[in-house]
Amino acid sequence: MGFYPALKYKVFTPFYDWFITQTMPEFEIKNRVISLAKLTENEKVLDFGSGTGTLAKMCLEHYPSIDFIGLDVDPKMIEIANNKNINGLKSVLFDGVTIPFPGHYFDRVLSTWVFHHLTRKQKIIAFKEIKRVLKPDGLFVLADWGKPSNWLQSLLFFILQVFDTFNQTVDNVNGQIPSLIKESGFMKIKSKGYMNTLFGTLRYWTSA
Repeated sequence: MGFYPALKYKVFTPFYDWFITQTMPEFEIKNRVISLAKLTENEKVLDFGSGTGTLAKMCLEHYPSIDFIGLDVDPKMIEIANNKNINGLKSVLFDGVTIPFPGHYFDRVLSTWVFHHLTRKQKIIAFKEIKRVLKPDGLFVLADWGKPSNWLQSLLFFILQVFDTFNQTVDNVNGQIPSLIKESGFMKIKSKGYMNTLFGTLRYWTSA
């Protein structure tokens, strides 16, 4: 499957960590995801769209015994993550369609800032795959752009859409993410708040 690099163009990928650190409250957002996940030791955890490994590093520092898999479609992102030598991280290349693990394998699936890169069809395929590999009592925690909380956030997100393409982000800005998650088979979807940022409103959801 073709994909858009995290900053749209491959030439910018080596600067991803620097850019996010300068423009976004990354650690606050990812700490919130970790808190919502309610991780415990020895669990199997999948980071869907693991990028440069920041979330992996944060999780494994707090829970060193978890079995942590970082899954990403971009081999350059995986290379950057592996070069950080994060103890306990296992990186896996994703083909964009099938998560290469058996059903009911993971206790937790986490995802931050990934689904706005996907078309609606790709979103639904990914949500269905996450549902498939999640244990019946498991939990999916998602943080991504959502419906803007006010006119200023709407304007800021419009600027992001100009850069990041409208086709992939339209469901985010229209508040359709929860309905797409439900369409993919999840029954218990809960909104867990939001954060206004320089590029728009980031929202949190948990699904089981």
